[in-house]
Amino acid sequence: MKKLFILLAAAMMILSACNNKLTVEQAESAVMQGEKDRLPLLLQTLPFLDDITIDSIRLNIKDEPMQGYLYTTWKSGKKEKLIIVPVDSIQTDATRKDYIQWQSHWDDAARAYLMKSLGL
Repeated sequence: MKKLFILLAAAMMILSACNNKLTVEQAESAVMQGEKDRLPLLLQTLPFLDDITIDSIRLNIKDEPMQGYLYTTWKSGKKEKLIIVPVDSIQTDATRKDYIQWQSHWDDAARAYLMKSLGL
């Protein structure tokens, strides 16, 4: 009876360890925090801006790899523009435990900002 219990316990531990699926809340939290931490470096490369604020995130694909958008406000002087930044490939890293990776497209957002600023 003890052996059966030990085998069952081991099987349950193995199954629970394999079921570390990324939740939407985990993905949103990781992307928001990571991108907020990255903003000072990004602002250095955009001298025409005073500040960028990340207002919210919305994921439209909720299975790995997830995909969505960052809703941001870009400020230059007294002007503010709302810009959407695409984020994709949000997934857990297979080689690093508890690590979430993603790809954000700030270059596309910068082009959108410049086009809006020029009135195009």
